[in-house]
Amino acid sequence: MDPLILQKTQKALDTLIRDKVLSLNTVSSEELDLSFVAPNSEFVAELGNSPVINCYLIGINEDKSRRRSEPMRSTLDETKTRRILIKEPKYVDISYMLTVWCKDKRGSAEIEHLLMGYLICGLGMFDFMPEEILTLHQFEPNPYGIRFTLFGSEYSDKVSGQVWQAMGSTPKPSLMLSLSVPIAVHEPTHLPVAREIDRTLNRK
Repeated sequence: MDPLILQKTQKALDTLIRDKVLSLNTVSSEELDLSFVAPNSEFVAELGNSPVINCYLIGINEDKSRRRSEPMRSTLDETKTRRILIKEPKYVDISYMLTVWCKDKRGSAEIEHLLMGYLICGLGMFDFMPEEILTLHQFEPNPYGIRFTLFGSEYSDKVSGQVWQAMGSTPKPSLMLSLSVPIAVHEPTHLPVAREIDRTLNRK
């Protein structure tokens, strides 16, 4: 199991939003900030002049929809002298609540709605995390991939309401994004390859 899975996921999401999503909008990416801290009163007080996209880690659960019951897979190693037995990974659903913040009171709503629209369209283009981003951040999820679910689940409204209440902040439009990440929980087992089979038939 990779103990850096949350850190890698955060960095991959950061890269995806900066390189794939923000490249679509008319606001320069240099004029935008991206934050992963809790959007509490302290966060609001420290807002600068640049709009901020906040990606708050809101939940970690097992993605039961991708749970597999198939037997273990096996492949030959490079020398073709040993067979590698591979158990299916666990699927972890890492959920983020995305919001947009702007300190400019006169234009805040327009900017926030504009950027939220780009987030919806930009993230909506992907069903899985692009392979080049996975490679950049040393992910090895193949052949499974990191799957996206936009708008969250049927419980998202309740969860977001609880977050705003706990933060003591005014509720804002939020976009729920879940990343289903495969995590290896078993080391591959190496077995010798059977090259010959002897059968002795005892005939009376």
